[in-house]
Amino acid sequence: MPDKQSFYQEINETTIFDENFHKKVYGYSVCDESFLPTVAAKLTGIGRKDVIQAYNEWFTRWKAEDDKVMKSVAEWYMKECDKKFEEFQKEQQEKAVEDWKQKKIALLLEKKNLLLLTEN
Repeated sequence: MPDKQSFYQEINETTIFDENFHKKVYGYSVCDESFLPTVAAKLTGIGRKDVIQAYNEWFTRWKAEDDKVMKSVAEWYMKECDKKFEEFQKEQQEKAVEDWKQKKIALLLEKKNLLLLTEN
């Protein structure tokens, strides 16, 4: 990944360590587990351990917000699944009633035919 490599290579004392920096570190570390410790080592090497602490604080806030959003999405999705299940159950009940009616009609027709046969 040339972008990840160039991002890493450009980290130095003059880098702006803002939220965008933290997002990039997080993003690259999602796909590469060794990226975060590698960046931390480089930051330590240039005397910027404070950035590691700032990243940890940013990540904690971001994760809490992400968890809140995901919980909200999960609650919504669960309600949608419940609605779909209720619709499915209703359809199955309606189908069962319709099947029962059709069987009853067929049996009544069969009974009628038998009665007609026994009359003749």
